Amino acid sequence: MVAIAIADCTVTVLMQTGTFKVVKIVTPATADDTNTIDVSSLFETGCFAICSGATDNTLLVTAPVYTDKSITIPGSTDDEARTIIAMGE
Repeated sequence: MVAIAIADCTVTVLMQTGTFKVVKIVTPATADDTNTIDVSSLFETGCFAICSGATDNTLLVTAPVYTDKSITIPGSTDDEARTIIAMGE
């Protein structure tokens, strides 16, 4: 498991209402399944996320992110960019 820095991703805020926001995170093309992305700079309380890649299509990130504020990339593919839609506070 490798940590991907949020600075190595492209992050776009899609919507924000008060403290709730929806963001799109695009990982580098070197992202592997089980890599993690620290989203603590984006969400204070926690988030839910879905992850989409060309091979695995769209998968739910299996657990809500509350304590460690880190998204684990689901799937079975190595070396592929993922688009993650995350929502939370």
